[in-house]
Amino acid sequence: MMMNLGDGPTQVFTTASIVGSVAFALSGFMMGARKRLDLMGAFILAFLTANGGGVIRDLIVDRPPAIMAGLLPFYLTAGTVTLALALRLQRRATLERAWIFVLSDAIGLVAFGITGAIIAIEHDLHVFGVVILSFLTATGGGIVRDILVNEVPLVLHGDFYGSVAILLGIAIDALHRADLMNPASLLAVFAAGLLLRLIAYRRRWSLPRLNPITQDSPPAPPPH
Repeated sequence: MMMNLGDGPTQVFTTASIVGSVAFALSGFMMGARKRLDLMGAFILAFLTANGGGVIRDLIVDRPPAIMAGLLPFYLTAGTVTLALALRLQRRATLERAWIFVLSDAIGLVAFGITGAIIAIEHDLHVFGVVILSFLTATGGGIVRDILVNEVPLVLHGDFYGSVAILLGIAIDALHRADLMNPASLLAVFAAGLLLRLIAYRRRWSLPRLNPITQDSPPAPPPH
């Protein structure tokens, strides 16, 4: 089942995906700079951060990865890394907190999350499959990035980020089941997801964290 989203929404999601890819690539580049990788290492990290989620998604649904269909992903990453080097962005420790970066990253998160959910529906996956594919498409690149540099993936302990992708998957699946999937509803979900992510960042929302057992707080005895 293939969905006809219309020229308007398709163009919006395509543009949003490009903006997000640039933001994700820049995130990978900055991580490479912090880890003092060489130029090749920083480029690979940038490329995988921008495209890793899509590759994981396509492998799960058993289709050729989209990055094999054209050179645009390579050009976007190469252009991003080249511009970052020219502007010496690796020396700006606060770059990833700049509003333009946060906005671009949020656009990419939402666009990739919706794209993943739509592809899951096209492959007739159930609601859990839709949510998982939405989550992995939106956050998979960041997970690959963090694993490669021996970090706990940010999505496992960071702010209200992966949760947005999960909510997007649920929303898209609900629209599909209610037979309300159309260009207007998809754009509404896109706008709502973007607003949610920006509010969450602004207000520093996060999920509750687990408190480990320490020597100062011994485990409670088992019930009799």
